[in-house]
Amino acid sequence: MQRRVKAGKPSPSVTPPPSQDIAIRAGIVAQRLLAELGLHYLEDLAPDSARELLRAAWREAAGQMFQGPDLDVVHAEIDIMIYSLDMTPPPPPMPRSEMS
Repeated sequence: MQRRVKAGKPSPSVTPPPSQDIAIRAGIVAQRLLAELGLHYLEDLAPDSARELLRAAWREAAGQMFQGPDLDVVHAEIDIMIYSLDMTPPPPPMPRSEMS
């Protein structure tokens, strides 16, 4: 009988796609970089500093996976992605009186 796996949870034997793998690695690096700064949350940084930390995390993760010209292309894509991030705080919650 084959073991059943809940939907939404990948089996541990399944290798994540490269895009997910680099995202996971970048998240781990970002956590480490935040800890080195004595912080827990990205929101504790100013927007430009948060972007630089994310750029460094993604570039380090990419460096673990790519080399040579491929790495240059990935770095360019990372820069585009980081530049496009909206680092503004969310608007305050809407009062219940305005929700109807």
